[in-house]
Amino acid sequence: MASVSRLIRFAVIITLLGPFVSLISASPTYGNVPSPKYPFASPKCRHPLIRKDWRALSASEKKAYIAAVQCLGNKRKAKSISGIPGLQTRYDDFQGVHSVQTPNIHWVGHFMLWHRYYIAIYEKTLREVCGYRGAQPYWNWTIDINSGKDMSQWPIFNNNTGFGGNGVYIDGENPFGIPERSGGGCVPRGPFAWPKWSVNLGPGSSLDYNPRCLARDFSRPMMRWATQELVNWVLDVKKYSDFAYRLENVPVFTVPNVHGAGHFGVGGALGALGDVYASPGDPIFFLHHTTMDRMLWTWQKRKLPARLYDVGGPIIPFDYTGPNITLGFKVGLGKLAPNVTLAQIMNLQGDILCYDYQ
Repeated sequence: MASVSRLIRFAVIITLLGPFVSLISASPTYGNVPSPKYPFASPKCRHPLIRKDWRALSASEKKAYIAAVQCLGNKRKAKSISGIPGLQTRYDDFQGVHSVQTPNIHWVGHFMLWHRYYIAIYEKTLREVCGYRGAQPYWNWTIDINSGKDMSQWPIFNNNTGFGGNGVYIDGENPFGIPERSGGGCVPRGPFAWPKWSVNLGPGSSLDYNPRCLARDFSRPMMRWATQELVNWVLDVKKYSDFAYRLENVPVFTVPNVHGAGHFGVGGALGALGDVYASPGDPIFFLHHTTMDRMLWTWQKRKLPARLYDVGGPIIPFDYTGPNITLGFKVGLGKLAPNVTLAQIMNLQGDILCYDYQ
């Protein structure tokens, strides 16, 4: 009888706890990562990669990342798969896809989300093709701006544990009037100096095979736009469409914007990063855009889950009176990855993406 009584009490307890057991079993699990940290994550994202600022990586982690990027640029190790004529390597594939799609992915509502997917596939390729075991790093330029140090002394431009510095100074055309341009020629030292690194596409929209050195053309006034104050201004909006507009702002060189700061502060008038089509030829491109993806996620996290469903902005560049993007709008990377809807890449811990930021 005592054992029957215990069984009855156990059954009552199970009945009472039933709803709570259902809630627990329905919640995502993450191994050693507590689920409250990722309350809106997909069960497919159990162990998100953690993206860190470049300066937070150890020397060995920096070396591993740089080696993986160099691997993507080696046609013997990572042969092109995009089918775009003139491309030799997997790294060329990413530069080529960006070049082909440039007219449709800038000053549009999906600008940042296209680049979010693009960087995620780049990160995936570094890991799967070149054995990289880490996550894609970002470059928090606001820290460098506040340091008071000359750009040449910033950690990301270190010749041994960074991406090398400015190009040698050369005279050249400056049609946009980039202020105080100070380079323009080849980066002379570091892991991406010629002939260790070759930029194979461009300049401009050309997809012809055109191997040449990586050029940089530092502009300190342009780089000074990359401030925390300007970041805060971009984040201080309620709608995604306003965030997207403020991030790119207007394409003139008298109105500050953080996107242009990284491109033209480093690429200037003659450097690869200042070339709207061929800018991924400089590996710093991926760290700069990862920083802006971090900005978008920061904005989204301020009001979850609502901001996982908030998109807007033009489909056609600058067409602010025309149709807007929706969650069903599709983006793609040609042969590099399947097409996805924006809804599928709004969440960093979803079925498609699986990473977070430190």
